[in-house]
Amino acid sequence: MPPFHPNIRSKMSATIYLIRHGETTWNRIGRLQGQADSPLTLHGTRQAEAVGHALRPLVDGADFQFWASPLPRTRQTAAIICDVIEHDYETITFDDRLKEITLGDRDGYAGWRELARDFPKEAEIRRKDPWNFRHPNGESSQMVQDRVNPLLEHWKVEGGTHVVVSHGVAIKILRGLQLNLNEQETFALDRPQEAFHRLRDDGIEVIEVTLP
Repeated sequence: MPPFHPNIRSKMSATIYLIRHGETTWNRIGRLQGQADSPLTLHGTRQAEAVGHALRPLVDGADFQFWASPLPRTRQTAAIICDVIEHDYETITFDDRLKEITLGDRDGYAGWRELARDFPKEAEIRRKDPWNFRHPNGESSQMVQDRVNPLLEHWKVEGGTHVVVSHGVAIKILRGLQLNLNEQETFALDRPQEAFHRLRDDGIEVIEVTLP
């Protein structure tokens, strides 16, 4: 049985599928992406294809809306999913609010260890208050929450089915909002690329995928 989390927020009339992009070349080597970008690996394209195959029977015959972050890795993932489920890519709504958190001047940095080594004072400030910490010209997790929460509320009020392709941090924060989690609990959520989440009025369900 997949993990199931009861919804302790207000009832929602929508079904929302939250999908993270497939593995990228920078994911593979641990480089920090933020709103910088790298392409999907072959494994990442297979992950996107597997998500499409798992999603297809869930939305087959449904009148759904497709949303995605406009960053290249999410566009590439969404295009593959559209091919699998036979959905018109041109109908996707690309919304800037679904972008990944940006590390500002640190987007594209070699990794967290290198970042802490090169900027120890920043690392200490972040350790004390990670939720509100911003790298230079970057965003805090609170800022991401402030931009994604109106989207979640819009989907709930509008109802129907929504397929959403976004990023690890943005999706964690959307799930945290739906479950009314605190900052620490939201940080602890996973960021799978071989599974996706279905949000409904009775909770959040994890849907595992099988790679081809």
